Amino acid sequence: MNLPQTIWRVMTLLIFGLVGLTACVTVEDSQPLRTTVVTSGDLSQLPPRAMTYTWHPTVQKIFVDDRLNQQQVLQHMQETLKKVLLTKGYRWVEDPLLADFQVGFGIVMGTQISDEQILAVAGLVPGLSNQGVDPKKYDKGSVLISFFKPTGIVGQPYEMVWRVLAQGFANIKDMDEVRARFDVLIDEMLSSLPVTQAVK
Repeated sequence: MNLPQTIWRVMTLLIFGLVGLTACVTVEDSQPLRTTVVTSGDLSQLPPRAMTYTWHPTVQKIFVDDRLNQQQVLQHMQETLKKVLLTKGYRWVEDPLLADFQVGFGIVMGTQISDEQILAVAGLVPGLSNQGVDPKKYDKGSVLISFFKPTGIVGQPYEMVWRVLAQGFANIKDMDEVRARFDVLIDEMLSSLPVTQAVK
């Protein structure tokens, strides 16, 4: 998919130094767990007065190791996205013909997928360093959320208009902590999404 030149320029700047959002979380052993988020695209390109969405038919990728249940991670991601988007006035619909836009996502956790591989697939990478983080306790994870708008041409795939990629660390052995951090992260990743008229 060819993105407009301006989007490529913004993406390049983001990758090589502009961080959209940085947060720091402290766990019980007082070790800071960094979280870095980068974005690309333009949310104003979503259809005017958009209020409904559905899942992208192919951009729902979960790559987790054997310590996590892939189906449970997929379900939790969908539930969290629905909850956060609903607070901004967006409703999920099953029928793609009733949706104003599509939402795609991807999660990588506890696997050996490199930042280079993530960049090749997602077109973005925060490049979060694992320096100072105990690899025996914490796993590096990546979460991607993408928005797609209809092109208005029958049979033509939806066009990606905005995406956000976050990287952080989590203790997979403590799933309560993972879920809590994950839910906060999704909320932060979508903080720039405007609320609908229904919420205003």
